[in-house]
Amino acid sequence: MQDVTLTCPHCKKEHPHTLSPFIDLKKQPKQRLGILTDSLFSVTCPACKRQYTVLHELLVVDETTNWAMMLIPNTEYEQVDGKVTGREDLESYTLRLVSTTASLKEKLLIREQGLDDRTVELCKLYLSLQLEEPEYQLFFTELRKEVNTLYFTVLTQDGSLEGSISCEYGLYDQLHETATAFPVKKGYFIQVDRHWAEQNIRNSADQ
Repeated sequence: MQDVTLTCPHCKKEHPHTLSPFIDLKKQPKQRLGILTDSLFSVTCPACKRQYTVLHELLVVDETTNWAMMLIPNTEYEQVDGKVTGREDLESYTLRLVSTTASLKEKLLIREQGLDDRTVELCKLYLSLQLEEPEYQLFFTELRKEVNTLYFTVLTQDGSLEGSISCEYGLYDQLHETATAFPVKKGYFIQVDRHWAEQNIRNSADQ
């Protein structure tokens, strides 16, 4: 836990607050809902009782599957050395870096569905080529196994909901070998996103 002093953006009064910079999903399973609903980043001002959002750095670890995510809001880093966490055991973990809460939620859902996020990013890149607006953002929603289909939410550049799009699991299966062949630096939190997918596709084409 981390004790900080915040200033309410509504009434401008300062008040103490405790942040949660670390979550162990094995020991704190209820925090999963806090991530998915954004309540983990929601603060209620004790003076005016209004709510506001406070984004902060967060390390999420799942020790049952050797997987961890680091949220650094609005970061431009493509990778961060896992040693900054002070944990020596992360060398054997799958490490991911995200810059938004939307990406944090997406990575969590992908992991829970038993999917590989690198392959999902290639699927998203493929689907983006079918959209009229190249700047639309795609976020994984769910895998419906009964119909072998992956579903994605489509957002406009300003974050407004545009609709949804889907692809058959066969596309995921087809792209999986390609995605898992892309190099990932061990011991580093890697930002696996559209830029990562485009860069690796470009590099593999140049070889």
